[in-house]
Amino acid sequence: YQHRHRKMTKESFHVVFIHLDLGIGGAESLVLNLAKATLPPEAEGGRDAKESPEPSGRISIYTTHCSPTHCYDEVRPPRGRLSPHVHVRGSWIPRRLRLGGTALCSALRMLYLTHCAARDHPDASVFVLDVLPTGVPYLVEWWNVSAGVLFYCHFPDKLLTRDTVNGEQGPSAALDAATVSGSTSLFRLFLIILTQLKRFYRWALDSLEEWTMSYSDLIVVNSKFTMGEVEKVFPSLFLPRNSVFITAATTESPPKANVTKDGDQKQTKNQSYRVRVLYPAIESSLSKERKLISSSHATLKFDNELNLSKDVTKPILSLNRFERKKNVFLLLHAYDELLERVSQATLPCVVPPLMIAGGYDPLNVENVEHLAELRSIADGILRRHDLPLSTVVSPSSNSTESRNCLPVKTEEHHQLLKFASITFLPSVSNAIRNKLLSSASMLCYTPHREHFGIVPLEAMDAGVPVVAIRSGGPMETIVDGVTGYLVHYCKAEVNGENADGGGSRNNNNTISTIDNANDTVNAYADAIAKIIANPIDARLMGRNGRKRVDEIFGMEKFRKEWWELLFEAQRRGKERCYSKTVGRGYCVGSSLLRSLCELAVVVLSAISLTWSMKKAGWLEENMGILGTIKVWLNGRDDL
Repeated sequence: YQHRHRKMTKESFHVVFIHLDLGIGGAESLVLNLAKATLPPEAEGGRDAKESPEPSGRISIYTTHCSPTHCYDEVRPPRGRLSPHVHVRGSWIPRRLRLGGTALCSALRMLYLTHCAARDHPDASVFVLDVLPTGVPYLVEWWNVSAGVLFYCHFPDKLLTRDTVNGEQGPSAALDAATVSGSTSLFRLFLIILTQLKRFYRWALDSLEEWTMSYSDLIVVNSKFTMGEVEKVFPSLFLPRNSVFITAATTESPPKANVTKDGDQKQTKNQSYRVRVLYPAIESSLSKERKLISSSHATLKFDNELNLSKDVTKPILSLNRFERKKNVFLLLHAYDELLERVSQATLPCVVPPLMIAGGYDPLNVENVEHLAELRSIADGILRRHDLPLSTVVSPSSNSTESRNCLPVKTEEHHQLLKFASITFLPSVSNAIRNKLLSSASMLCYTPHREHFGIVPLEAMDAGVPVVAIRSGGPMETIVDGVTGYLVHYCKAEVNGENADGGGSRNNNNTISTIDNANDTVNAYADAIAKIIANPIDARLMGRNGRKRVDEIFGMEKFRKEWWELLFEAQRRGKERCYSKTVGRGYCVGSSLLRSLCELAVVVLSAISLTWSMKKAGWLEENMGILGTIKVWLNGRDDL
């Protein structure tokens, strides 16, 4: 029976992934890992799928955009392992309108993408959507698919507006309020009206997000932190859908709200119904390389690691997309604090070079602007300490040699600052990314309230200690003092040259919103200094991190939990489809909703056609389509 079940699964189980843009980021990395965990093991270069007891199936990935120059190697044509499964649809739909409307255009793109996926694969086993749930009710209500509909929520889009930083009010909101208060009365009235319209626009989209997400058969989040945020903004998702639907479709008892005051127990109760946690995992090429290294090479590599004289040249690494919410400003000011301490002889350590790498899209306005902002701040820091200015390694460059970023050694420079420099590496490939991780002394992760954060896992898998903010997902992946350090975060706004302390060293005349107070900068610099001053402890942290990744965030556990969710979503989808067909209460409600939608479309079409015919002169002003047809029929003698 198990053999037949495995054979049937591998031949007929089909998972369709619907993702908006296949670029470079944590969401894209997760989707690709989900896709690889769905495929047979032989597709990943492992053992023969016929002998593997693990379930597997076929995949299809639908997206509106996948640039060969800005995507992961797995989907880069023509040699990407997942590239044959990628289908690009709806690239003609604009990303935004002339006056904005990016969220609205994204919702429309997602809806069209869902239509294409459902049209091409109506017999799929499970549809997996992420980022936006716009297409979920389209699959459930319009197509009435028997497949399971699983929505992976990286973070509520309601909390990702331009005025917020992962759910907290950002500096742009304060700047907008200051602009309104300092304007003239007429212009102030215009800004107030515009603000109210924007709020109504966001309210409509936020309500749509919660309503569409509620149609999912199963909702999966990437961390307990994200689950708490989803429950806070969308509490209806943790309640039963419908008592009739539950009775007809499943034998599960609905969860009781506020079962206990303990948050973890409450999450476990709710999680057993519709919302589940699936931690993202990594399949690092560094782990594969370590397994292939012979015993002699491994010994030689270990001996090289014990050479402490070379540890000082290992760079401090930052891996993030070039976006303001990633808060790389914090790392720059903490690096400035380290240089200041060495200059004042309070830190007797050699300062390593700083490398800031990550995803960069030249078509993304924020990426271009933010890289220029970071370079401006970095040049101001280096200029103040009489160091060469920052450099940018071209994305097309395959060189990662340290001489590209190290300053010229002169007698004027302090010996402890001879390696200090700042280098930016936008759009690094997977090969360069792995080399950076393997050669780094530490990873500095600066986002505040990050949903999960896949980069710290990659660093820990490479044996690199991590310094991160004590908030969001990193609190679930990093063990403070064991695999790295977590720094308490304080929110503030620093005004260029007029501020004091570690965060004030910015030579720009504009406001630099680094979103951290001096205490945060000092604490972050302290954590970096601990790792620099104690290389043996840092190496021990790296080993602890590698062990933690293998035990908790490895692909084997990830694959097992993922297939349990797929089977659960498929079962729920079949039960939901059956209840819509047989269950009386739910069937009437869904049929009525669909009929009302169709009636609305017909009425709007008739009104538009009538207006067009009157403008063309084909209808009189006091007549409509039905009246014209009636007069025409009465005037015919043969009828």
